[in-house]
Amino acid sequence: MNPTDHPEPEDLGRRAARILQAIDDTPIAAIDAIFYAHYFEELRLLVEDLLAHRTRCEAAVAVQAWLVWNCTDLVDCYPTEAEALEAQADLRQQIHRDYGSDPELQESITITTATLQPLGTTPTGRTR
Repeated sequence: MNPTDHPEPEDLGRRAARILQAIDDTPIAAIDAIFYAHYFEELRLLVEDLLAHRTRCEAAVAVQAWLVWNCTDLVDCYPTEAEALEAQADLRQQIHRDYGSDPELQESITITTATLQPLGTTPTGRTR
């Protein structure tokens, strides 16, 4: 018995229900060491598949990034909004020092957000 490669959550649920139903349907007289060994292995494989699915789902979670722009040029990418706001303030201060108080230049330093998907996944987390 081997864990299934990339099982769908619905398949895991059906397998779990099938295994539990088979355990429940077994007469007490038929429960012996072989029964325990068999269903222990079935449940172990099911748990491995569930954990693998969970790990893939966690890996597929999108990451939010904050992008700081100078007009149409990307300045940098930050993992938090606070860091992006700090970088924006620093750039605006630098512009003020270098070019004076030009409101148009000050407003050209903007922040946008981007959602980054792990390579090879769709927004739902499924592997392409």
